[in-house]
Amino acid sequence: MRRRGRRLWGTAVVSVAVCAATAATLSVPPVQAAGPAASLPVARAVSSEVASSLADLDMVILRPLTVLRSPGETGVVIAHRGDSLAAPENTMPAFISSIARGADYLELDIRLSEDGVPVVIHDSTVDRTTDGSGVVAEMTLEELRALDAGSWLSDAFAKTRIPTLDEVLSMVRGKDVRVVIEYKGTWKKSAVRATVDMIAAAGLADTTLVQSFSETTVARIAAAAPRLRLALLTHDLDASTVATAAAIGADAVNPRNATAREVALAHRERLGVLVWTQDAVTDWEALTAMGVDGIITNRPDALRTWVDGRVSPTQTPSASARRSSGPASPGYK
Repeated sequence: MRRRGRRLWGTAVVSVAVCAATAATLSVPPVQAAGPAASLPVARAVSSEVASSLADLDMVILRPLTVLRSPGETGVVIAHRGDSLAAPENTMPAFISSIARGADYLELDIRLSEDGVPVVIHDSTVDRTTDGSGVVAEMTLEELRALDAGSWLSDAFAKTRIPTLDEVLSMVRGKDVRVVIEYKGTWKKSAVRATVDMIAAAGLADTTLVQSFSETTVARIAAAAPRLRLALLTHDLDASTVATAAAIGADAVNPRNATAREVALAHRERLGVLVWTQDAVTDWEALTAMGVDGIITNRPDALRTWVDGRVSPTQTPSASARRSSGPASPGYK
């Protein structure tokens, strides 16, 4: 039985202490192209300006989310592994930068260390994104924290550490952003319980979306945490995947590829559709025409600009506009 299809997101409105001054003074340069070479000119700006601006970003209004959109209505901006072209993916600088650049959500991946601590890293090994080597699940938190997770992108990020899930949740709390957490692989019930309790303890149960390619893991999260929004990840969106997502109690189905027909089918089942990982304007245009509810991208700054340029008077204002004018009205699905 479906549990969440018509439920409202919690309205987490907090004081508007931040201000338009933050957006005006934070001059983070836009990312122009993909790849490490393109990110080098912005690396130092991100590491110095964005990190120093974290204190200015606390206690602001969360952007409301309308789960099901109509064709042509723009969706939410989701920063893939944080601002992963401007800073090392899945690290605190990348997450801080994605907030500064106006992402609605920051997306991250979690795995368990050998001693059972949820850490934020995409790959099953540390080889690609640190100066070390080895399997994440076979390394203790102490061993993982000793690694440099930033120098592979730029010397400006030297000694950046692999964050824990708890650290990211603590940073995000009260900020103008929500979180998408991907559980990598299949998780045991006890590990699922520990992580969902961590999300609840941070006060983020009503504003976090969790996702996984593992149907078993999504079903276990559904059983352990009725308040959490759930998504089933998939490569292709089709009728079978929509049926599976509905059957296991998901709130969204998040594909790599989609068509207007399948998006409409998912919406009829009260499932949101967040598409990954799309970086080209032509793809944003096509997906928006289909009515997808959000786009996961490596270029959150560019997508934010593109979305804000298309937004209609009846849609949610941009982050900068909302920070200047005060709280947005609740009433979203």
